[in-house]
Amino acid sequence: MLGLDTSVFAQGKDSLSVFLDKPFWIWDNYLHRAQYTKTNGHCCFNHLISLPTKDGRQYPLFDFQEFIFDALEQNQNIWIKKARGIGLTTFMLRYLAWKILSSTELDHKSIYIVSGTSDESTEKVDAKLKKLFEKRFPLLKLESRFTDLWLKKTWIRILTISNITDIEVHDIAYLFIDEADYLRHKQQEVLEHALSSYTEKANLKTIIASTPNSPGGLFEKIEYDPTCRYTKLKLDYTYGLGTIYERKFIEKKRLESEFEREYNLKYEIR
Repeated sequence: MLGLDTSVFAQGKDSLSVFLDKPFWIWDNYLHRAQYTKTNGHCCFNHLISLPTKDGRQYPLFDFQEFIFDALEQNQNIWIKKARGIGLTTFMLRYLAWKILSSTELDHKSIYIVSGTSDESTEKVDAKLKKLFEKRFPLLKLESRFTDLWLKKTWIRILTISNITDIEVHDIAYLFIDEADYLRHKQQEVLEHALSSYTEKANLKTIIASTPNSPGGLFEKIEYDPTCRYTKLKLDYTYGLGTIYERKFIEKKRLESEFEREYNLKYEIR
């Protein structure tokens, strides 16, 4: 039950209506297999666009990703501390694309993705978004101008932290801040002020995620604030062991000085 043959949409079937009312993923394996067979692979969003790949290998969605999905569906503000390479950025881009295409909920709304501190970071996210549809929907081209994209009737804007004050809050639906703990101290101050301002002005969902970096920053402040508005998820390497991470890979990484920070969620002591 890996995915459809790529020829299914090769003749130009790029209509977005195929995604309407499709679930993101069917988390019950037995039910999923039954629906996959019954619908000839048109069972869910992720099978329709083709499953995620890593190192050339195709993977289904994993059980631990249901925790992320439930947190996104059930909460307004989500904080995620995660191991490096656990696939969160890819998951988030797929989730946001599904929210746009599976209903009219985000029609005429905007999504902002804050990714790193350089144009190179935003270009990587832009490329990942466009690549989602290349394999199964080759004729679907996301309208774009620089790192602004339009998918169906939703505007997706990819920013660096230096542009965060450019966010227009009146129609924003989602704000996803990736690798937030790697921002400089002044940038984190700007981000903290902006988050507070946006929450007061707009009914948006905020997702702030990162592999941990240094202690004492905004990311750690949120983690240990019992009164903050964020639902918190911690995804260390054990969640991806035997799925996203091969055991040999983790054993090799254990020998490196950065292992505790990058995979076991410990802040770096400097």
